[in-house]
Amino acid sequence: MKNIKNIIYLLLVLSFISCSKDSTDETSNEEPTGETPTTPEPTVIATTPCDFDLSNTKEGETIVIDCILDLEGKTINLPKNVTITFDKGDIKNGTLNFTENGKIDGRLLNASVTIDGKTQLISNEFEFIPNRWAIVEGKTTDEVSRENRDIFEETMQKINDLGGLIFKIDKMDAYFNVDEYKTAPTQFPSLTAITLPKSDFTLKMTDNTHLRMQPNGAIRPTLLATFTANNVTIDGGILHGDRDEHDYTTISSTHEWGHLLRITGTKNSVFKNITFIDATGDAIDVHALGHSFDPNYTYCDNVLITNNTMIRSRRNQISITDGRNIIVEKNEFIDASIHTEKSRGVAPGFGIDVEAVRHGNPRGISEIAEDIIIKNNTESGSRIGAVTVHTGDRVTIEDNTFENSISYSTSIGTIIRHNKITGKTPKNTDRGIAIVAGRDDVYDKNYGNKVYGNIIKDYSVGIVMTNKDLEVYDNEISNCKVGITIGTIRESKLYNNTIKSNRDSSDGIVSHPTVEYMDNVLVGGVSKGNSIDVTRTPLKFVNVNHENGQEDFKLMITHNTITSTSTNTFSNAHGFEFNENTINEGGLRIVNSENATFIANTITSTVANGIRLDAGCKNLTIKDNNIKVTGTNLECVKVNTTDGVNINIDNNTCN
Repeated sequence: MKNIKNIIYLLLVLSFISCSKDSTDETSNEEPTGETPTTPEPTVIATTPCDFDLSNTKEGETIVIDCILDLEGKTINLPKNVTITFDKGDIKNGTLNFTENGKIDGRLLNASVTIDGKTQLISNEFEFIPNRWAIVEGKTTDEVSRENRDIFEETMQKINDLGGLIFKIDKMDAYFNVDEYKTAPTQFPSLTAITLPKSDFTLKMTDNTHLRMQPNGAIRPTLLATFTANNVTIDGGILHGDRDEHDYTTISSTHEWGHLLRITGTKNSVFKNITFIDATGDAIDVHALGHSFDPNYTYCDNVLITNNTMIRSRRNQISITDGRNIIVEKNEFIDASIHTEKSRGVAPGFGIDVEAVRHGNPRGISEIAEDIIIKNNTESGSRIGAVTVHTGDRVTIEDNTFENSISYSTSIGTIIRHNKITGKTPKNTDRGIAIVAGRDDVYDKNYGNKVYGNIIKDYSVGIVMTNKDLEVYDNEISNCKVGITIGTIRESKLYNNTIKSNRDSSDGIVSHPTVEYMDNVLVGGVSKGNSIDVTRTPLKFVNVNHENGQEDFKLMITHNTITSTSTNTFSNAHGFEFNENTINEGGLRIVNSENATFIANTITSTVANGIRLDAGCKNLTIKDNNIKVTGTNLECVKVNTTDGVNINIDNNTCN
């Protein structure tokens, strides 16, 4: 065994230990300046040249490097089973060619040494020291930052090829030119980025690790990427986009596709503890290779995105356009798509956007996004909303704390549950909707969805519900202008919700102004009716089921508890039941309505008639109600017109 031990080295080691400052960098929310950082202390301490070479190495020999071994540009062929270990020394300037079953300590690798032949690292963990690999830190030119990209990617691949599974970086602050897509438009953006090895690889960084996108004018630049990879992890680090330094002058594009991390066709992988700042497009984009009808189609599957922080992405913080079994949890989304002094946010503008393309191609569905869980995240400041499922199925959105809205447009089997949504800006308190469940123009494509157990505060509108086969229950809505708005809907249930608001002119459950019909819809239930306590109209249904062909449609309102000094209103509403409800303080007004029953309700009114019938009513049954009125000149049942047809008023109790 070749080994040089020298008292000088010992003194150097002791000196290094005694002079090193024992301190730990604290995590900070302050943004780095981009200035050239202090270079990490190298692992190499030895300064004396080695007094041996490797030309006479024997099979099975272990060589300890505790000196500087200069290969002088030569290729050294090593026999079988040779192990080269590290002891504060270094190897430089040449090639080591291992015949078979070679092993080498990763701390000896650097930019000037080439490793060939059949060998692997002694440890599966490797520490990347930027200055040993010719990384140029701080602001630099396009050419140098392109070299940085190539060096970084090639080194990761080299280490992985040598059996390195964990690639660790601490202090590094460097720019990377990833805009090759501008001049090679047929190239995938994920491949012109810093692309991780294909499988069994972890890139582990710290809060001292800053990867910065070199400012560019490309349409689709990507900083970091995985491409049809399996079992990869990115853990930690701070990724910086060029949002406010980007060149947007190419008018043929919105430049909304500049992402910090593209996850393409990747499986069984984890992305955690990363901070994303100022993406020109999205912080993270999850998508497939190809389209679902392509022979090379490769979708993302079993991907975990957790414990990350995303700040000021110009488009969305996360876009999921294709993938299955995706979990997004414990992330913090801050100021998605906001306008800055130098760049305006672009649509869609959400914390998370699930948006698979399903139309516009004769070959079939282009993208598939399904079985996605979004949980335990926090969001604030998003320009448009917190989460939207524009197009995706079986998406569960649960236990999140948001300032902005949750919505879905086209979805089957989506669940929105146990979220806390609190309006904090006039955008939300004056005109916002906390949860938008459905969209009229894609009516038959939304079904099997549920919205329950959410706590909504200080929003203009709590929930809007539409489409079919939707259940909305166990939600608590407070301090709203309108609790729940119902649009065109069928085969749906709304029960056990609590709506309480002291805001002026606040309403409870109302029909949407554009409603076409409500068919087989239950508002309330035998034991789980809704509780409504508002300052204006608790229930208001206008222009419901009044068109030809809707004669057999049915709206059932039952077992609700209603408190308000204003009346409940049915106007131009047909085909409904209002039975076994309890009304406190206010009354009930019916105008131009047909084919309805009002049976076994308990009404206590201090400000209005118990039940008031106005013009145009037809085929109504009002019976078995227990009505009490206490105000001056009030009646239990007041018929305010003589044009009613087939109005049956029977067996009501009036106190």
